Order: sequence, then C-alpha cells, then structure tokens
Amino acid sequence: MRVTRGTIQGRTTSNAAAGTRAELDALPGAVYFPRPMNPTRVTTTTVAARIPYANAAPFYALWSEAPFAVRNLTPRDLGREAEAGTVDLGLMAAADYLRLKDRFEMMGPMGVAARGAVQSVLLFSRRPAAALGGAMISVAPETSTSIRLLKLLLGLRRGLTNVRYVRGLEPAQADALLMIGDRAMRMRQQRPEGFTHTLDLGEDWLEWTGLSFVYAVWAVRRALDPLVREELRDFLESSLAAGLASLPEIARQQTAPGWSAPETEAYLRRFHYRLGPEDLEGMARFETLLREQELVESD
Repeated sequence: MRVTRGTIQGRTTSNAAAGTRAELDALPGAVYFPRPMNPTRVTTTTVAARIPYANAAPFYALWSEAPFAVRNLTPRDLGREAEAGTVDLGLMAAADYLRLKDRFEMMGPMGVAARGAVQSVLLFSRRPAAALGGAMISVAPETSTSIRLLKLLLGLRRGLTNVRYVRGLEPAQADALLMIGDRAMRMRQQRPEGFTHTLDLGEDWLEWTGLSFVYAVWAVRRALDPLVREELRDFLESSLAAGLASLPEIARQQTAPGWSAPETEAYLRRFHYRLGPEDLEGMARFETLLREQELVESD
C-alpha cells in the first residue's frame, strides 16, 4: 500500500489504500515540551516529510508546532517527491539518499540505524533463506532501502540466482514476503500460513559485515538557504531530544504495530538516532556494495 501524495498539515492531497491511510491518520501529534526555539527564516514554503513508522516517532515530539509544512509519506514516496523537488527535508531512506546526495545533505547526522536485529525489516519465507534460489519474493511497495539490502544478502552473500522480486504480491503468489515498518511488526506476531522462516535483515547484515546498518538519514535540500538549513537542524535536534526524554510516552502512543508499550519502548531503544562512526562506516560499506552491484540508481 502506498501514499502517492500524502497530507499537508492534515489536509488530504490524494487517495491512498485504506490501511496505509489509517496508519497515517493515527500518527501522534502531542507536544511533550515547549518549543525551545523560534525560527525566523523557516516558513511553510519549506516542506518536510514525516514517515509513518513507530521507529521514527521519537523525531516528531514537537512537530505539532513545526514552522514548516508537513507531508506524511512512505519511504519510497519520500524519495520520489524529493527527487521531483516537492520535499525539502525528511527522514530519507538510505538508498534514496545515496542516489540523491548531489542534491541533499545529511543533517546532524541523524537517522535510524541499529546494530543487529530490529524486528521490523523482515523476510518471511516458506523455506530457509539459503534455499530461495529461483524464488518469487513479494516486496513491500513502500521500501527503497530494504529491497536493495535483500538483494545483497541473497545474491551477493549467498550467491542465489534467478530470484524474482515483485512488489505487492499476495502471500499465496509468493515464496517469501519482504515487509518493513509497522506492518512487519504486526506480521511477526501473525504471519500468513506456511511462512515458517524469518530473516531479520539487520541481523543478517551484522553477521556478514560486522557493522551497523543505517536504514534512513535526515536529509535536507542543499539549495536551501544555509541559515534555513541551520534552523531546521536545530528544530529537529530539539524535537528528537524531547522525544528521547519522553520515550515511554512515545511508546504508549504507537498502537499500529500491536505491541505492548514496554515491548515498543524496548524496540525503540534498539535504534541509534544520532549516527556515530560505526553507523556511517556501515552506510559507506552499503554504498560501496550497491555501486559494485549497480543497485544505486535502480533497485
């Protein structure tokens, strides 16, 4: 399910599949702390994208008072809109950032990274991953990064051939299902019949490379005024600080995955939201492998 246009400050700009729209409409909008800054240059002509996944929620604690326009977009649509010039700032899928970094720069650097299993980037399959040669894999329509990561893990790490990747197949049509975000978290608890094997892509990446994996980075359009970029970074830093300071409350508000509040809080604590040297090293390795396999420009 995909959102092709999203919403701007709560106004629907296009139709979307019912499940995804419900997830977007259910996003929390609470303010946890007073806004600690008063931007003077950022206006609603600046458009920021908001990703509707639980693991991104700590970034949005102050966004009900955001000084910019907000659109709710899935990761793949964010990349498309950024490329088209209609989004200036967002938690961009790592693969899309690598593709667009001549036009965007990282902020912070901040993002969503983890060392090992994350439980929300999962391949559910009818047989073990090593036996998926020739398989038909259904790919979540909203993914940009995970599809490329999976191709590396199956094709390069395991040497599998003739694997077909098709977006949005029904489970009955597929040998495996690549799921991300809140939908992956829900399916982990209630998977389709016959899909008895699970591969956590972050865990598999760690076993292969020994490195963290960066799923998304905060990126801002290079063409924006430098002072605007600075104010956006400061606002995002303040909002993340507020979110991390109230993580139990953030976790209680994430109802879409169907997990308990303690489970969700433990899940959120898996992630690195301020990217460190190992995270950036992992992203550099990912970029090198993508370029070697000619997977940067197209998945």
